[in-house]
Amino acid sequence: MPTFNGFVEKIEHIVCTTTFVVMLTLTFVNVLSRFLLHMSLSFSEEIVTSLFVLASLAGASIAIRDRAHLGLDYFTSVASFTKQKFLAVIANILGILMCLIILYYGVYMVVGEYTSNQLSATMQWPEWIYGMTVPVGVGLLIYRYCYSIFEILTGRDPMFKDAGEAL
Repeated sequence: MPTFNGFVEKIEHIVCTTTFVVMLTLTFVNVLSRFLLHMSLSFSEEIVTSLFVLASLAGASIAIRDRAHLGLDYFTSVASFTKQKFLAVIANILGILMCLIILYYGVYMVVGEYTSNQLSATMQWPEWIYGMTVPVGVGLLIYRYCYSIFEILTGRDPMFKDAGEAL
């Protein structure tokens, strides 16, 4: 039976793959256009910049899932197993707090863009469409941080399987 977590994982991979393919294609076509036609595709910068934000946040979400974020291991490696779990939960809570701040300002930005009917410079699309990449991407991050806490506390996290105090 598919789980919600598996669904989110598929969404992360689709978002990352799609954004990178579109960004690569637009950038390549823009380079060819500059070289062959001596003119730039001005709309490509708008779209690529917005997709880069979304890809970065979705990639960070995947990194949280895979425990691939950089960290300072010196303090945690000398701590006991119980303290390591506690520090991991605290780190995830701090990540959630940071993401909530970004989410607040991201939603504030999108609402402002929507209510002022702000349009993008080149394509004249509503600016809130581009702005939505921030709340959507940060939503993925918040989910991953919460799920990481759940895994740690329930003993499902591979790093914190109850292996005793051997660590």
